[in-house]
Amino acid sequence: MKLSHLLPAALSGAGLIHAAVLPAPDSPYKVQWTSTELVDPARPDPFNATHARRIMISRFTPVHPRDCVRTCRVPYMNAFMSSVEDAIIDAFVGADIGWPHGVLGRMELELCCAVRAPHNTNTKVHDPHHHRRFPTILYGTGRNTTRLLYSAAAQHLASVGYEVVVMDHPYETDAVQFPDGSVIYGGRVPRDPDAVEALAAALDVRSRDTTLVLDYLGVGRDEKGVVGFVGDSFGGPAAADVMRKDARVGAGVNMDGMMFGPAVDEGVEGPFLMFGSPGHNSSSDETWERFFNATGENYPRSWMKELSLEGAIHGLLIDFALVADVAGLRGDDKQVVGNLIGTITGARTMEILRAYLSDFFEFTLDGKGKGLLAGPSKKYPEVLFL
Repeated sequence: MKLSHLLPAALSGAGLIHAAVLPAPDSPYKVQWTSTELVDPARPDPFNATHARRIMISRFTPVHPRDCVRTCRVPYMNAFMSSVEDAIIDAFVGADIGWPHGVLGRMELELCCAVRAPHNTNTKVHDPHHHRRFPTILYGTGRNTTRLLYSAAAQHLASVGYEVVVMDHPYETDAVQFPDGSVIYGGRVPRDPDAVEALAAALDVRSRDTTLVLDYLGVGRDEKGVVGFVGDSFGGPAAADVMRKDARVGAGVNMDGMMFGPAVDEGVEGPFLMFGSPGHNSSSDETWERFFNATGENYPRSWMKELSLEGAIHGLLIDFALVADVAGLRGDDKQVVGNLIGTITGARTMEILRAYLSDFFEFTLDGKGKGLLAGPSKKYPEVLFL
């Protein structure tokens, strides 16, 4: 496996003009962000067999405040990727919704940029296995969606004590930029929900990418059920597919995605949470209903729960709402709210997802109580139990 490490793009460049900082979570840990290229020389790329499979991941690692030597502001997204995302928003949502071009490139995250070396050990701080004391949570992105749009959400979950890894999947993800400056564009996975064979094949690619990531992180093949997987949109069925194919992933979350692949009719063995936007549930989506029924029939001991978040729209895990709040877009006369961010604020969305995902993984990976998953909470009335 060939590895290449880098800090987020443009970190060492000149400061951004008119930058706006996405608020850091008020949580026990600071968070360090690194990006890494992984290459599997034994695996030809399934979309382009002329080269080995190579992917990019973002890694968000908790750091105890006493071990964080220096914090800094890091660009959320470089100008190139910001322009790519602007074009995608125009193409798939509409150029008239009022999304201002360049806003993603003006965002910054406040992160820990220098970590104190551990005492009495020869372990280097950049060692990929050094932070395994934190449970690992993988983030699966939406179809054609860059991992960079999940950076704030990943930072928030990492801040409560999880190692969060967000994955790009080249030739599917809209654009993947590598450390050498090369770019692989996406679009090879169809958007048509009836293209079930092609979508199932794409899920298998994601599952193999996940195995590559877990091997890199040093999670042993004999470590069963120690990793969690949160999938947004198409990442939701990817979570179920990975659970079926790699026993190291023991708990999954589908954030508002239709279900595809073998899991729809065969279910999963292990706890699984379905978190939908208003109106998207097992009563309205037959793939959810089939998945629930198949899991109940084939794995009757599997724990499952279905929740809904009021005021949200599709793409619950994407950072759009937080970006829009910081950029002051909610007062726009056009259609940003209805098309991209919903009526619930980004800060509230982050607070809710951080709380519920943390309790879910404490329950499923650490064997603690159900916490917020036990039933409705007066503190979070926006979350409905279905």
